Amino acid sequence: MTELEKYEALQEFNRFEMLVNTKEYVTKDEYEFIIAYDPTEKNNFSYVGYSKMGDYLNLNVYSEYDHDKRQLEMERG
Repeated sequence: MTELEKYEALQEFNRFEMLVNTKEYVTKDEYEFIIAYDPTEKNNFSYVGYSKMGDYLNLNVYSEYDHDKRQLEMERG
């Protein structure tokens, strides 16, 4: 494996980790990248079709408590 291949593999891994561990919603392209990288992650995403924020909800990051807290803050103004 050349240095360039190692670098590219590391960049791909870092992108995967960032998407899986930090993003609550991902786009269709990001979802397809995640599933291609690790097919077992398919169970951790749910299609919501809300393209404004992303098409898929990341169940690893999503928190009902955080969602309810944000909704309450928005309602209070």
